[in-house]
Amino acid sequence: MLEIVLICLFTLATLLFILSFFRKDKTDELEKQVDQMSITYMQEIYQLKSKIRLLEDELLISADQSTAIRQNHTNSHHKLLTEIIDLYEKGYDIQSISIKTKLSKDEVNGLLDSYQKSNSFTGM
Repeated sequence: MLEIVLICLFTLATLLFILSFFRKDKTDELEKQVDQMSITYMQEIYQLKSKIRLLEDELLISADQSTAIRQNHTNSHHKLLTEIIDLYEKGYDIQSISIKTKLSKDEVNGLLDSYQKSNSFTGM
């Protein structure tokens, strides 16, 4: 009787062992899914980094351009003010300065007034 039970158990173990080879392994499928998700996420991260790099470059370029524009504007304003002051000190009247610089009389007066006020504060 013991022999029959042992033979049955051994046969059952052999059958289960053989069936395990034909059974679909879920871990392989899960590993493939995880690998695919990892690849997808890595691609998305690369694309995001590329977009961020482009945006940073654009911001850097626009910041440089705005700085250059401000410097050009400041230089132009300074040159115009210097020209107006030179003409005024040479004895030109507001009308003549306005015509030479293509500014209105009010603009010329405003620039001269601000120049004269700044000179009165500095003691010149």
